[in-house]
Amino acid sequence: MKDAILAMSWRLIPITDSVRKYQWLTLVCLLLLLAGTVVGIIVPAGPGWDFANFYDTGRRAAAGQIGDLYNPDSLINGEKPQGGLGFYGAPISALLYAPLSYFSPPWAMIVFKIQNTLACLAALALLYRHNRKFAEAAPAEQWQYAALFAAVSLLYQPFWTVYRVGGQTTPTVFLLLTLGLLGHVQSRLWLSAACMVAIVLIKPAFIFALVLLVFISGWRFFKATAVLLSLSILASVLILGWEAHEEFLGAMRRGSQTGYAWFYNSSLYVVAENLKLLAEPVGEQSSTLKIFMLGVKALVLATFGYLSWMSRARKWPRTWPLKWPDAARRHFDFLLAITFCLLISQTVWEHYLAALFPLLAYILAARRQFNAGALALVGAIILLAIGQNLILINFLRAHFSFDSRPELVLIGLFKSAPLLLTLIFLWRHYREMFKSYDASLWSS
Repeated sequence: MKDAILAMSWRLIPITDSVRKYQWLTLVCLLLLLAGTVVGIIVPAGPGWDFANFYDTGRRAAAGQIGDLYNPDSLINGEKPQGGLGFYGAPISALLYAPLSYFSPPWAMIVFKIQNTLACLAALALLYRHNRKFAEAAPAEQWQYAALFAAVSLLYQPFWTVYRVGGQTTPTVFLLLTLGLLGHVQSRLWLSAACMVAIVLIKPAFIFALVLLVFISGWRFFKATAVLLSLSILASVLILGWEAHEEFLGAMRRGSQTGYAWFYNSSLYVVAENLKLLAEPVGEQSSTLKIFMLGVKALVLATFGYLSWMSRARKWPRTWPLKWPDAARRHFDFLLAITFCLLISQTVWEHYLAALFPLLAYILAARRQFNAGALALVGAIILLAIGQNLILINFLRAHFSFDSRPELVLIGLFKSAPLLLTLIFLWRHYREMFKSYDASLWSS
């Protein structure tokens, strides 16, 4: 009733110049966003990149070559594969890509990119709808957030990387994360658990998010996750056999032991990976770099342990409530788990940073709760995400050597900047983050 009265009152308020300005800015950004997606779909970029991985996996699944899922060089119905990248999803997730086998590679890539686009746009629409209530209620403030959200969605480079590689499953993961977040906030824990289990089956690297969420979300979420994960594993083994799962575990083990330099990696550890893989002498495995990487992991673990504990202890300031609203608690826990996964992972492909967007969108919506320094850090994260643009990265790689140690450190810091700044944000502004959950909107 209150929302209806407020909506009616807005119609009685004349449209001011500021409102009209934000409306036009929102419209322009949305049109540019749609135009960019159309270009991304039409331009045949990436047929031998990530698209080939999913296309070949779908063809193998459709042909019944389950034993070859993790052998990228194997023939498919006697024909050469489209690409040579390894598949790292759970065996049962291969069935999701089987429909692509009914199309020729060019048309399959278009279909895949269209699916990516729809998933990403749906996730953005849901996030905007969820977060707009945290902005000020006045029409000008609402339209200001709409324009800000549309502009950031347009500029945030991890959303665009998928078009350069021919399509990816990350937009689907982004949608599932959004649905999981909304379900978690609404205490629909079976829905959020189902989304997280599906994400892990598609991209096992997100297991870190699920593990932390299980630890901090209580018995109901643990039970739902355990049941759904057990049923998924049982169904996968019964349908596809144990041999494929042995191959999957082997692929996971090899993947965890493989490092990647700055060309495609954006993790907190890419500086150390650069020095380990590219610095002279090549292949140097110094104990100093190992200690550095372990130290960073320990720092991330300590940071998130401290944030989880302090968000429950709530010892300062004394004017704060002793307990957050349940919806606020679940929202914070979900964002904490996603961010933890990105910061602890040793390899973070550029498009994985799409998973950071729910945190950024919330901070921008609740920006009145944050000081100028916090918002400057968020702005820097968004701007420095340009380093996730593969066209730019390929240009830098082709025209600059980056072979000295200082150069490898600098380019590594450039690539890891969004996650490094996120970690700094959590250190410096977690009190403001906590305070944002005391807002009356969370109690309504």
